[in-house]
Amino acid sequence: MTTLRRVIPGAALSGVLLLTGAAPALAGPAQSDGTASTQAAAAAPTKAQRLAKLKTVTENSSASQTKWYTALGQHRTNKQAIKKYKFTWKTDYCSWAPEKIAGGYDFTFACYRHDFGYRNYKKIAGKPAFTRSHKLRIDKAMLGDMNRACGQKFWADPLTPTARKKAKAACLKTAKKYYSAVRSFN
Repeated sequence: MTTLRRVIPGAALSGVLLLTGAAPALAGPAQSDGTASTQAAAAAPTKAQRLAKLKTVTENSSASQTKWYTALGQHRTNKQAIKKYKFTWKTDYCSWAPEKIAGGYDFTFACYRHDFGYRNYKKIAGKPAFTRSHKLRIDKAMLGDMNRACGQKFWADPLTPTARKKAKAACLKTAKKYYSAVRSFN
């Protein structure tokens, strides 16, 4: 037993020395010509890649909406997978209009994704390149997001089926008004 006590610290120490000596080798050779930083810069997405990623998270579909929610979660947890695109995540939500409407419907994230699309296309493509087709696509995605919010099913719904049907119709009408307002400002 005493022999074992003398051997374990030596084995642990030799393991530490082995790992310490191997760490620089595992990291790769140090280069004084700056190629390591060049390789890191090469890993940054190009403008075309940023625009392609932006398009996938701002299309008018529930799949694109899900991709945007995933990206938002990655942004909030500071994940490199989305951070590398350097997107702008600022929002004023629905500006002057209420995000939450009667019946329990919520347009907060529809407006957030709309702001995200506008701000990032302007930033990445440039204001002159931010065309009517970009705006129309992002506006239609907002309408789709709001319509999906209006189609939400509520667990333990406090409204009767008739009242829910009326609330949903009012929600869809409000979504169309928000969409028309956004289109008229562009």
